[in-house]
Amino acid sequence: MNSLVLLIITAVAFVFGYRFYSKLLGTGIFRLGDHYSTPATDRFDSEQGTAPNRHLIFGHHLAALAAGAAITGSVISVIWGWIPAFLWAVVATVTAAGTYGLGAIWLSLRFPGLDPAEIAARVLGPSAYGPFTLIALLLLLLMNAACATIAAQLFSAFPSAVLPFWGILTIALFLGYYLRGREAYEVVAASLIALTLSLMAVWLLGKFPLNLTGALNLESSDYTIALDATVVWVAILFTYGYHATRLPIWKLIRPRGFLTALLLGTTLLIFYTAVVIDHPNLVAPEFHKDPSIPQTIPWLFITLTTGAVAGFHFLIANGITARQIRRESDARYVGYGGALALGLLALSAILIGGTGFPSEQDWTQRYASWDAFKDLHQAAVIYVNGFARFAAILGLDPATARTLAAVVVLGLLVATLEAGLRVQKQLLAGLAERHPSVMPGKEKLLIGLAAFLSAALTLHDGHGLGGLLLWPIFGATDLIFAVFGFVLLTLSLRQLERPVATVLLPLIFLLAAANWALTIQMIQWWSMNDWILLALGIILIIIELGVTLLVFNFLKSSPRPQLDSVP
Repeated sequence: MNSLVLLIITAVAFVFGYRFYSKLLGTGIFRLGDHYSTPATDRFDSEQGTAPNRHLIFGHHLAALAAGAAITGSVISVIWGWIPAFLWAVVATVTAAGTYGLGAIWLSLRFPGLDPAEIAARVLGPSAYGPFTLIALLLLLLMNAACATIAAQLFSAFPSAVLPFWGILTIALFLGYYLRGREAYEVVAASLIALTLSLMAVWLLGKFPLNLTGALNLESSDYTIALDATVVWVAILFTYGYHATRLPIWKLIRPRGFLTALLLGTTLLIFYTAVVIDHPNLVAPEFHKDPSIPQTIPWLFITLTTGAVAGFHFLIANGITARQIRRESDARYVGYGGALALGLLALSAILIGGTGFPSEQDWTQRYASWDAFKDLHQAAVIYVNGFARFAAILGLDPATARTLAAVVVLGLLVATLEAGLRVQKQLLAGLAERHPSVMPGKEKLLIGLAAFLSAALTLHDGHGLGGLLLWPIFGATDLIFAVFGFVLLTLSLRQLERPVATVLLPLIFLLAAANWALTIQMIQWWSMNDWILLALGIILIIIELGVTLLVFNFLKSSPRPQLDSVP
């Protein structure tokens, strides 16, 4: 199959999805309107300074959602062949991910300032608060730990990206201060200047690689801590995350995410231009099976989440994006449009995984077994090196292109880490309000607790890889939370006497896929005596049963007040 054909099919599907399906969702299902007071409108002057431009919000939203998983998961998903990976990325993006992204922002705006657990308590009753908080915190801990680990490994794998990354962060800091109080038309000029400076930083600073070498081993009678490059970078990233989370969002996190999205757009423009010019054929088979590889279904849906459907997107949309949006009608552009942009990123990773080898034999050798991708950062390395090969088609220097791609992937990982810590702090603040005698109430302490918990999970193995030890349960946890998000959307639409098929069908599908995969995993963990993962799996099942009971009670009870009446 020719890669250009897949690009054309995707473009047609995405244009149709945004032009028609998202319009149906916005006007016929969610009925977006601008007469609702949003969190951004209420808190503008004190926290944000001015109304944030919707393009700034879109860029930050996209960067925070990508998590690098849109790349790593998509590259790995080609292990089952290009047809399953392509179909799931495209179809799920248009139907499920776009609906989820738009709906998550809509629901968050109708319950302004409330986190997902508090929204669940409003919709399902107070008993829903605990299960939603528990699974959300677990999901964020796993995500933050994985992002920090993969980013730390990429700093070591691509030392030429270190100085450009931190240089671009400095540019973003100046951009944030400049854009505060500016008119919308001034955003374009400032963005182009910042993007130009960022590309110059990649080109110039990339010539000076910074590599941390050597290791310091701290040993006790039963424990060893290896202070190698990965551990050092993890510590630096969480220290940065703590301080970035303490700043108002307009100062650093939003402009840095927006600038990362601009760099991502530049990268995708280079890649797809090369695809149009060279249009290489895929060497990956249409379908691929091997005894050492898990079955395509349900594992494809667990592996390729970001870029298709990811539960943590609800957390980001609620805790970051919806709190910046001024007009509810922008939920279509930011929520559904962001899902399509992630789909384009996922497609680029699928094409690189399917075309980036001289022959099918070379592809088979790289994708020979599932164990080859247990080290997640290797999938990111394949993407970075594959992008450099495509950039060379346009005459760009492969080394510079490799640095650019590495900086973009690092930027996406850190943007998700920044957002994850911020949302985690919000959830902990909700717990502090309900249990003031147990939880600290000061924001500084809550941020410190959020960073400490994520860092402790990452570093508990002594090598900075702790988050990846629990990674096998992330996919099921992520899909289950997506199911919970669709549950809230379904019940809210039912409450408003609106059609629910567009959210109910993805709910049923994801519920079946998540529990199918989780059941298989729990059987494996039992046979392998992996009691920690098994215990977490049991906790997920218990949470699901509890939420299911609450849903049945809701359906049997009389309707609650209409959402339109929520202030």
